[in-house]
Amino acid sequence: MNNGEYLRDLRKLESLCKTASKLSIATSGREVSTWREAYGSHIFGKICVTGIAILKLLPKSVFYFSPKGFEIWDISSVCVLVRSLIDTYNIFYYLIIEEVDNVELEFRFVLWNLHSETERLKMLELSKSKSEKLEKIRKDIESFKEKLKDNKFYQRLDLKERRKYYAGEKGIFLKNTDISRNAGINPDYYKSIYKYLSQYVHTYPFSISQITQFKASDTESQKLFEPIIEYCTGYLGLSIRDFLKKFPDQSVNTPPEITKIIEDWEYIMKNIFSNSSEVTPDG
Repeated sequence: MNNGEYLRDLRKLESLCKTASKLSIATSGREVSTWREAYGSHIFGKICVTGIAILKLLPKSVFYFSPKGFEIWDISSVCVLVRSLIDTYNIFYYLIIEEVDNVELEFRFVLWNLHSETERLKMLELSKSKSEKLEKIRKDIESFKEKLKDNKFYQRLDLKERRKYYAGEKGIFLKNTDISRNAGINPDYYKSIYKYLSQYVHTYPFSISQITQFKASDTESQKLFEPIIEYCTGYLGLSIRDFLKKFPDQSVNTPPEITKIIEDWEYIMKNIFSNSSEVTPDG
């Protein structure tokens, strides 16, 4: 990869991030008719700020920040943030975008909140909190449990799974590979990049070995950033695609060149690892 290719791909990611931020700002404060629109706006906002944080760490980005006189190439933190963006996208698609019937949708919403409040209570109890909110949280948990028991989708599930959900042990009932498939992403593509990024999240020996050999401004080191930029570009593109499904009026804020980038990555992420020797938007 030469410097021109790096800058080309970096500018694509910057343009997507700027468009996503513009969409988020344009829909901020508007009245919503469903919890999906409200939640979706917040989750999409998280995707936007994560994208900006990633760009602040990418050398030569217009957002790039480093101490005066130094150029810091922090591939480890970039990988951690890109994995976080992917995690957020999975929740965004599962909770906000995927079309399911109202009974299953209610189940997903209740399960998500039950798990969230259960984890919140555990953290407060572990810290020996004396907060007055504890009692309200416990009441909310019981309320979510009652709603869960009454839900027809929940009632059809396996008893073992129902027990886990009722105890607040899980917040989603689909695997990330299933969410990927439903979103039009090859599950093997998701698994391969998630495994790679996780090496840095967990500080495995592989990540340390790369960091020790990493040198700022070195051409070979620069190459390591390229696939990571691509992972981020693909998922940020699909985030914009899906956000527009909830706020279609915002398509006016999506230039044709952004639509083209999204369509290219939509094709690549769906068809990568297919039987063809090379997967490109043109086939």
